[in-house]
Amino acid sequence: MKKIIALGICLCMAVLVHAQYETTLIVTDAPSTAVKARMEQNGTKLLTELNNAQGENRNLSLAGININNQAAESLMIMWEVCPFRCDEVEIVERCLHIGNNQGLQVRNIPVIMEPRAGERFDEDQYQEIVLNFDNNGQITNLCFSIAQNLYTQVMRSNLEVTDLRRRSLVLDFVEQFRTAYNRKDMAFLEDIFSDDALIITGTVRKRVNNDGVQFVSGVSYKVQDKRTYLSNLSAVFRRNQRINVVFDDVKVMKHRQKDYIYGVKLVQHWNADTYSDKGYLFLLWDFKDEANPKIHVRTWQPYDATPEKEVFGLNSFNVSKL
Repeated sequence: MKKIIALGICLCMAVLVHAQYETTLIVTDAPSTAVKARMEQNGTKLLTELNNAQGENRNLSLAGININNQAAESLMIMWEVCPFRCDEVEIVERCLHIGNNQGLQVRNIPVIMEPRAGERFDEDQYQEIVLNFDNNGQITNLCFSIAQNLYTQVMRSNLEVTDLRRRSLVLDFVEQFRTAYNRKDMAFLEDIFSDDALIITGTVRKRVNNDGVQFVSGVSYKVQDKRTYLSNLSAVFRRNQRINVVFDDVKVMKHRQKDYIYGVKLVQHWNADTYSDKGYLFLLWDFKDEANPKIHVRTWQPYDATPEKEVFGLNSFNVSKL
């Protein structure tokens, strides 16, 4: 009798252990019943595989999940940097439309970053991801998202951006841009910057007064072209096993005359093995080709040493030739 009870307890524990790795995705407002079913099936399989792979300390196995090759490769890179899992048993979220019939999206999926044994992850362990799908329900991308309150604020801001469709597209690429740094995706960054991109980086100037006290005396700016910036960034990627970039206080502005030009101003938190900083980041985006937008300008200014009125914005640059 005791053996039977013990066996029953073991079986119950096995069921509980297995169940805690399963995350079911339920999608509302999908275009059709068939698409809804495929999004739910693929999303549930992927989230559950993330949980199982992290729990079993193994590589991902994407067999049986309808995910395109580009998304699969990107996910594998993200997994090498730092595995993550979803603790939720069930997630119920709306299906959102990206841009002009450019796919579907499910947001607000909470994950916990779980570095491998012996590795550290100092902050932002709790993050959210976004799943992108094509119009048939195949997974096309997975990105770390900006905070939901920031997303909602930008989407509702009729004063700064009037085109709801374009706003969703801008934010989607901003999230892809952030994720590219986290997964050290040089191919994406090579593609997203225009060939004549202007890169401006600020550095704090410090002096020491007569009493030996160090103080900030100003900000010096370094101008780089695309090739120099990406070469330096590649070296940074090699020196750091993990890079965690977080975007905050996101503002999106549309150019008054050229409705395909957008400026995105935000606060960037950069945390890496060898260096951490906080600064104002400005990106000048060109959405003339919505499927392949380009960044023409990237500026970074130190947060504590830059008055807000001196932060670069859309009006800081001449876009007449774009």
